[in-house]
Amino acid sequence: MARRKKQRDPYVCPSCGARAGEVEKTWTLVSPLPDKYGRITITVMAVLSCRECGYSWKAPIKKMKTGGDEEAASRGEEPPKRPGQVIELDLDEILRGE
Repeated sequence: MARRKKQRDPYVCPSCGARAGEVEKTWTLVSPLPDKYGRITITVMAVLSCRECGYSWKAPIKKMKTGGDEEAASRGEEPPKRPGQVIELDLDEILRGE
């Protein structure tokens, strides 16, 4: 199993290590697929610039999950299964109908 990298503070400059406070631009990214609980992940991205060295970089500022069964997900349980419609087909009836 691969090790996870420690998540760094997005406001720290990767070039000089100074604390950056200027957000130039923000936008949102929406995940195309939901997780196993049916929740969609929305990520707020930003372009940050360093006051010390002037370096600019992109970083995720915030991640949030919306939708799905929030109560079951917060408890770590599987959401309740929804009953589906059952359609039964008989091949003899289909072949006789032609």
